[in-house]
Amino acid sequence: MPRLPTLALLLLPLPAFADMAFKASDLLPNPDTALAGALVACATGVTDPDAADAAFLGAGWEKTEGEGSWEYGQGDLSVMMWNVPGFCMVDAPDISTDAMATTFLGLANIPPGGARDADGCRTFALDPNITVTLNGPGNDPVCTSDTGAAMRFFLAPS
Repeated sequence: MPRLPTLALLLLPLPAFADMAFKASDLLPNPDTALAGALVACATGVTDPDAADAAFLGAGWEKTEGEGSWEYGQGDLSVMMWNVPGFCMVDAPDISTDAMATTFLGLANIPPGGARDADGCRTFALDPNITVTLNGPGNDPVCTSDTGAAMRFFLAPS
């Protein structure tokens, strides 16, 4: 399959990751595309943590394991997953929530509005089973921030 230009990647719908010419592992090693790669890998990792693990480790990201979770890191960019499939978070302390949303929406090719969760933070549905929430940094729900962003991917319980 021929490689698509970067612009074509940004126009592909997010649920079609398996069919993309670009893979998370192609994007993760390059600092200019690492955020996009992390978002693609995280969306994949919600349902297939082993595929995300292979993408991050294959791209040279460092992995640290904690109690019930693990984290991948490259510079200031980090991704956290739980041992039970269903959660993945991309944390980028050097960008705003607006910049994170712009990158995500470019990849997902979904309407920019999204819904709001109980805390008022933007949420997006990738498919009927995966919800994505945009927050600022930290555990407390801060919906917008100029100094850090986090995107959390949740798989609906079956």
